[in-house]
Amino acid sequence: MRGRCCLWFWFLLVGIAAASLACARLIAWPDAEPDQDFLRRHIASMEVKPFDGVVLQATVPGLEGSARVFTWSALARRYSVEEFRPVVETLRQVPFRRFRHNFLRVNVNPTDRPFDMFDGEPWDILVGNLVTAAAAAREAGLRGLLLDPEAYADPEPGSRIPRFNVFDFRRRRTIQEFPVYRQQAFHRGRAVGRAVTEVYPGITLLLAFGPSASCLGRDPQPERTYGLLGSFVDGLLAGAGGRGTVVEGFEFSYPYRSCDRFQQAYASLRGPCRELSLDPRRYDQSLEIGFGIWLDYDSGSTCQDPAVAGRPCRWFDPSLYPPERRNLVDPEQFARAVGAALSVSDGYVWIYTTEPKWWTEANPLGENLPEAYVQALARARGAAPHACPRPGPIPPGGAVPESNR
Repeated sequence: MRGRCCLWFWFLLVGIAAASLACARLIAWPDAEPDQDFLRRHIASMEVKPFDGVVLQATVPGLEGSARVFTWSALARRYSVEEFRPVVETLRQVPFRRFRHNFLRVNVNPTDRPFDMFDGEPWDILVGNLVTAAAAAREAGLRGLLLDPEAYADPEPGSRIPRFNVFDFRRRRTIQEFPVYRQQAFHRGRAVGRAVTEVYPGITLLLAFGPSASCLGRDPQPERTYGLLGSFVDGLLAGAGGRGTVVEGFEFSYPYRSCDRFQQAYASLRGPCRELSLDPRRYDQSLEIGFGIWLDYDSGSTCQDPAVAGRPCRWFDPSLYPPERRNLVDPEQFARAVGAALSVSDGYVWIYTTEPKWWTEANPLGENLPEAYVQALARARGAAPHACPRPGPIPPGGAVPESNR
């Protein structure tokens, strides 16, 4: 009987793995996200591309200046349901067919003001706006929210550390110690998880990066730029309580182009990173792991080179890169990377772009984007179920890829 139970359990695991491979979704995250009006005008052309959805921003009508762009203002002011109503109504008019996994982006770190885990009013504003955004996502038929925890504030003079970052213990505004801040980050995350799943049961919260930024690297946790983020995500998982899905988007895989890199990252997130969680069991059961891939990885540094003439920049030209980086602009390598990521992921892979445009107002079919990359993306989707076996976890003390965060 015991042997039969073990065999049944093994088949169950295989079935779950196969189901997750079959359901892996590919999301477009362009540097300039489309808003609800762009989607309404151009969704038919957008859905020609081999994606399952897109990251979008909300432009709030009737407001002036930066307040119009909700993504970058979620900590600056409280948005009402009435202000968001035109956004919802426009999105409800979009005839989505292929794009069924769409995410409204919300930045959760300020660019222009201090923000601390023990601040009261800013957290009230952020949580209230996340509730408004989640309710809007539900009404509009979106899959959920993309939470971007990156600190986009400028660094202090002579430093690389962003001036404002709620997840950086070194930026704390009280005398409390790191363990106290970890618990407070947990409480903040739990409040967010509870609030958004109450208005949108079944919501997906896709993080650009999550616990990976707290656990990968050599510095002690209190000295890491996002040392409190893992505890915040632990709280998200607790607050969601199975009523929503939380995804570690793992932005650090931007330059990955080989199967073994995705395997090592997945194993590390399921092994050593799990050990740093405040609730390892819930982490195991509830956190999904995805991957981000930057199609034109770090093309900005290349395209700003004075020796590179012309606009749009020829980001896809291998001769512009040193030999050791030319694999980053090889369509076949890109196809293999996307296939591997879809195979290893628990459900989501997102493609970030800066220079190439999947779609623009002037040309909804795209600009500065060689057709070879579109075809590579389509091939990767077909090869995904067999492209790269998902690994087991790396045991505690094993090798962990270092984060640049």
